[in-house]
Amino acid sequence: MNEESKDTEGKSGKEFSDKAEELIGKGKEFADKAGDYFEETLGKVKNSDAFGKISDAFEKVKDIMESKSEEFHSGEMGAKFEAFKDKAEDEADELLKKVKDAGSRIDDSIESFKRKKGQTKNEDGGGI
Repeated sequence: MNEESKDTEGKSGKEFSDKAEELIGKGKEFADKAGDYFEETLGKVKNSDAFGKISDAFEKVKDIMESKSEEFHSGEMGAKFEAFKDKAEDEADELLKKVKDAGSRIDDSIESFKRKKGQTKNEDGGGI
């Protein structure tokens, strides 16, 4: 038999139970101390400036997200998208019209240049 089994055989059930209760008590003390330490540390963190600033920032982000979510679900966002789409279409149509006008003017200028170039010059004195 090994040492451990001899020790447990030598102890009565009462001694073993007392030792277990002692260990459980120490475990509870340790857990209480750990809990107190975490509470104290958490209190320090919550009272710090950085925690306050971060909390405020998260609160602002939360408010913005809730606002945008409400806009989306109420249909306001859809209306904004529709208005943006309509405005973009109008601007694209206006731009296309300007491009067509500019193209037409360029074509007219090219034709006018071709006509001027095609006219005969009186280089040899003919025609006079």
